[in-house]
Amino acid sequence: MLRRKVPRPLRPEDAASLLRRSLDDADAFADFYGEYVRGVSAFVMRRVYDAEVALDLTSETFAVAFERRRQFRGRTAGEEQAWLYAIARNLLLHYWRRGGVERAAMARLGIETPPLTDEDIERLEQLADTDALRREVATALDNLPADQAYAVRQRVLCERSYAEVAAELGQSEQTIRARVSRGLRAIGASIEESPTRGQVPS
Repeated sequence: MLRRKVPRPLRPEDAASLLRRSLDDADAFADFYGEYVRGVSAFVMRRVYDAEVALDLTSETFAVAFERRRQFRGRTAGEEQAWLYAIARNLLLHYWRRGGVERAAMARLGIETPPLTDEDIERLEQLADTDALRREVATALDNLPADQAYAVRQRVLCERSYAEVAAELGQSEQTIRARVSRGLRAIGASIEESPTRGQVPS
């Protein structure tokens, strides 16, 4: 559960890697998890806007890290952090592409994932500052060219298929895909450039 009020700071980048230690010391992976779970949770929450999905993807990130820890070649905290967030980004890409995520991560580690409480959800939203993020997304969406903004709203917010939107507008499905893709990239770039973004690696 996420109950501590103030996230502890990450270790100095030149600190020894907990992930490397976990190869010989199983308890070190628990320390690795404790070191980064809050940051990864906030990182994912800022991108999916859904606490349940954020929990799934965070769990999956650490499950993959555990399974692939022998592939890690770094030696420092900075290198292990970059490696972990690369996994999180890759899982986000897969989530967006397939439109969902399976709840199998913690089961593979033999750990039962507890259900989120209202307090957990509130804490995740505080970490992610979702109210501010929604305002940034809305502003960025309003600043898109009209054709891109409409395509993004219909595909992402209304959850219509590309084929449906293309038929309505008399355009090819590829054209609608391109508009949505360009619009989402522009929104993402606008959010990443915002001075209100936190210290979690982007």
